[in-house]
Amino acid sequence: MVALIIFAIVAVVILFQLYNVLGRKVGFRAEDKPVTVKGDDFGDLSTKTDKLPEASRMPNLEMLKTRDANFNELNFLEKARESYEQVVIAFHKGELDAVKDKLSDTVYGIFAKALVGRAAPEETLSFVDQPKADIDHIDFKDEVAQIRVRFLSELVYEKTEAPAESAVPPTKADAPKVHRSHKRTAEYWTFQKGMKVANSPWLLTKVEAAKA
Repeated sequence: MVALIIFAIVAVVILFQLYNVLGRKVGFRAEDKPVTVKGDDFGDLSTKTDKLPEASRMPNLEMLKTRDANFNELNFLEKARESYEQVVIAFHKGELDAVKDKLSDTVYGIFAKALVGRAAPEETLSFVDQPKADIDHIDFKDEVAQIRVRFLSELVYEKTEAPAESAVPPTKADAPKVHRSHKRTAEYWTFQKGMKVANSPWLLTKVEAAKA
């Protein structure tokens, strides 16, 4: 019985020593190699981006910020959208002088020529929703910066039909009828700014059709 107990104790000691040696990591072992998972094993593991980073999509953006410390793309888009709405409405009404400070001399001349001989509009014009604006391209020509913005908008034209003259007092059924028509537009507007003069304004220099 005593011999059996002594044998058991010796066996425990030997097993403990073996664990201390074999249970440690000594050197570099095969199982320590990094595991490389192929894309075909678990589908495509490559990173997918829905939108390119600003720096790669518009390489001149950072250059513009360097040359104009006050430039901020979000503020620019907000002001560009305001100009777009104001110019569209002013052109429809034939009141270009109200937005002359937002237009280059060339664009103002083209718009003014288009309005010559045009009758005053019978319908009113408004935007269904806030136009969508995105910077499409940034470029430099000498000391002039140019930004092309794509605008997507939906316009609504409303015309109120004048009631027919009658000796009978009008009723609700005789209320003026309002005719509405909608139009969706997609345009590129290019704004330009001189970089030599501080705080020079962004002026509209070109308007062209765009894909929605």
